[in-house]
Amino acid sequence: MKPLPQLKIMRKIGRGALLASCMSALVLAADMPMPLQQLAQQVAQLQAEVVNLEAENEIENLQGIFGFYFDKNEWQQAADLFTDDATLEWGGSGVYAGKARILAYLKSLGAKGPQEGLLNEQMQLQPIVSVAADGQSAKARWHLFSQEAVHGINHFWGTGVYENEYRFENGVWKLSKLKLYSTMKTPYQDGWGVTALPRSKASTTLPPDQPPTTDYKNYPSVFVAPFHYSNPAIAEPLHAQPAAAANLTDMAAVTEALASLEKRIGLLQDADAVERLHTIYGYYLAHNKWDELTGIFTSDGTIEIALRGVYKGRESVRRNLNLYGVQDELKGTLHNHMQYQPVIHIAPDGQSALMRSRAFSLMGNYGGTGRFMGGTYENLFVKRDGVWQLHLDHQLNTYFATYDVGWKDLQWIAAPGISQTNPPDAPPSMQFEMYPRPFLPPYHYKNPVTGK
Repeated sequence: MKPLPQLKIMRKIGRGALLASCMSALVLAADMPMPLQQLAQQVAQLQAEVVNLEAENEIENLQGIFGFYFDKNEWQQAADLFTDDATLEWGGSGVYAGKARILAYLKSLGAKGPQEGLLNEQMQLQPIVSVAADGQSAKARWHLFSQEAVHGINHFWGTGVYENEYRFENGVWKLSKLKLYSTMKTPYQDGWGVTALPRSKASTTLPPDQPPTTDYKNYPSVFVAPFHYSNPAIAEPLHAQPAAAANLTDMAAVTEALASLEKRIGLLQDADAVERLHTIYGYYLAHNKWDELTGIFTSDGTIEIALRGVYKGRESVRRNLNLYGVQDELKGTLHNHMQYQPVIHIAPDGQSALMRSRAFSLMGNYGGTGRFMGGTYENLFVKRDGVWQLHLDHQLNTYFATYDVGWKDLQWIAAPGISQTNPPDAPPSMQFEMYPRPFLPPYHYKNPVTGK
């Protein structure tokens, strides 16, 4: 009998190919004098691989949620994502040990909740998640990209690398170790080609429980944060450790297990498909591909950006896109529209999905003005006739800024609002404020640890 194919390949070759392989295995097992135990062991291995892939998705959501809480000074919500014995080490801050001390450290960074005149975009990027063979712990490397400002006082760019650890407790994933290696911080007005600031130091008002665990310096010094993983091209691949196959004692149990796996793998592939569709959206938007962008919406989908109101149905979606330029006309213009840090929740039936993500746009006209924008998406996707489509596209802008001003002296302006020449089908579904005024975009999810 042929072994069941590796799951890493299954995510690429598709759900149908997986099911066909599994059913083929069952047919062969029925037609040949094949020990049931061998088949059960292969199914148990597949179950373990699926558990670890589900863990990878949940950990990526967890870290993304941490970043969104951190942005808005939601300190209790952020601290609740940690295990009771967790540690946090932020740059040169030293180590804070235990959830209570982590919360105290977070509270020392500022008042709770969004604050007038405060920008604190802490973007969680480029995840590499490594789940342990037993599926009970994991490590992950992330990039941090930050945009920070106190209105009228200062503004900064920053970067760093996380090497974090996670633990599966009471049915949910939690952070057990957060360690940020800061790499660069610079005043916005100077840039990293002129001024490089040292890493942070331990607080004197809230001293850490332990000194910094690693001695290093920020850029322009050279330091590479240690990798938790080996080079995948030369390292021995890590396989998930299957639980005992004792419950797979007959063909009926094996068939039931495979049916469950089919559904779970389908949900994993749904999450991939939704993230892929949202990424495609960004590329179409950046290149004024309005017809193509309209085509990823449902026939009754809606688009709502920058308080311009709600445009309902594909024809109105296409009409809305005319507000941002002419189809395919790009000469002399720049529009890099980037989406990242997705937090994706697929409905149990696999027919709809909610997603929160970030937007960051670099825009401008050659010889004119350079501009950029930060924002948050809260979108709804649906699957129709087996195909994922965008049903509700809602972007809440955090700021619009010109390159020569940045954030420190950015004066408040309202979002663009309703066009009188190209009006929406309905007014904005909610009002929001942009920096330097405070606003907390509503979450589609509850805290994944506490349910609050």
